[in-house]
Amino acid sequence: MSTDRKLIRGGHVVTVDAKLGVIPDGEVLVEDGVITAVGANLGVSDAEIIDAVGGIIAPGTIDTHRHTWQAQLRGCCCDTSLQQYISGFWADATPSYTVEDAKLGTLVGALEALDGGVTTLLDYAHITNSPEHADAAVDGLEEAGIRAVFAYGLGQANIMAPPDFDRMADLARIASERFSGSGLLTLGAALSEIGLSPISINKKQKQLADELGAVSTVHIGTSWSLPPGLAELFHAGVLDSRLVLAHANTFAETDWKLAAEAGVKVSTTPESELAMGAGKLAINSVLRHGLKPTIGADVVALNSGDIITPTRQALAYTRWADAVGTNEQGGDIYVVSRTAHEALEWATINGADALGLQDRVGSLTPGKQADLIVVGGRHIGIRPVNDPVGQLIFHTSPGLIDTVLVAGKVVKRNGQLVGVDLPTLLAKTDESAKAIKERMARIAAEKTPMSPEVMANFPKWIAHNLAS
Repeated sequence: MSTDRKLIRGGHVVTVDAKLGVIPDGEVLVEDGVITAVGANLGVSDAEIIDAVGGIIAPGTIDTHRHTWQAQLRGCCCDTSLQQYISGFWADATPSYTVEDAKLGTLVGALEALDGGVTTLLDYAHITNSPEHADAAVDGLEEAGIRAVFAYGLGQANIMAPPDFDRMADLARIASERFSGSGLLTLGAALSEIGLSPISINKKQKQLADELGAVSTVHIGTSWSLPPGLAELFHAGVLDSRLVLAHANTFAETDWKLAAEAGVKVSTTPESELAMGAGKLAINSVLRHGLKPTIGADVVALNSGDIITPTRQALAYTRWADAVGTNEQGGDIYVVSRTAHEALEWATINGADALGLQDRVGSLTPGKQADLIVVGGRHIGIRPVNDPVGQLIFHTSPGLIDTVLVAGKVVKRNGQLVGVDLPTLLAKTDESAKAIKERMARIAAEKTPMSPEVMANFPKWIAHNLAS
């Protein structure tokens, strides 16, 4: 018999379920963390009531690519190019994090996500400076109460140095010690950067992840001066439906054909890619080849931590890209190419599919976990609700999200995170940020620049690794 019943009622229920659609003045019944009924006038009287009158009830959004640990360094990359980020910020910031910093950054980053209506994320955790750092990041996710795929970073920040410990062995260790149950966290693996080690290493990493039942992910296609390595991954047998490619900006048409053949997943991160000069977004190519787009926040040291904002950007970009050829020839567009409903799927059900969680989350379907948001009807920015799907994409911001549930547990209520001593947490975050930036400055000052010879041979080294 149910011990915990919640009824979310009075709002427009946007189910993202093809059979249920949108239910005006609808209700969602949650029992012991699971959605048991969705409809109008369910006739339930013995449940805790969550008021959504005048608002919107929707699935929590799903982020398929986020470096959650970077929360202390918010704003540090606002005028940073991608190449500066890789060789400067990331290379200096990662070794500057203590174990305590890794936990705190992941905790704060995950809470920021929840506050913005993100109920599931893939944490691309390349803060694995040590086994203790990896455990600390998992601790941060657990304490936040978010649903997450912890993608263990199998590479390292100092790409020119020999490996400092066996990360593959530690991935197996953490799988055994921390991921043997059926909680909110599932295991993932973030493969080494393409071309910075032999492709054979990426293949071994992917094989281990598959053996452990983990979703894999990898950065790819971000440098216009180097080959993306997609073909090499394909021929090595690394590409499949359990691999999430992050970015993919530089793919050629031949790459996209291979990606589609393999059925990979793709995460587009519009805010970071457009702001850092990574080039055109991959999302139109993803759509053209019949793959399912998903959205990521990526570098929270640069941009916002919600997923609705980058989804809105991705939708605008697809419409622009589909119209620009006609516009440049003096023509006008009378029907936009992509809809808000499609974009909402990118941010919800597609993300669930990419992370192997489609049977648990991504839509308000009876039988799924109750991961949902209430965009409050008491806010001037959301009323009146004339198009609930469109207003989710075009009008919603974290401040308009009143309530967030993860597995039926309320983690945000009346616009405030539940059970979080925010003043104390923010004070710790400020102290941590100051110490990290001081260590980063010392590392940057002591760092020896790459010699002209090394720089000149770098493309040859990449080519050798791609062939190995």
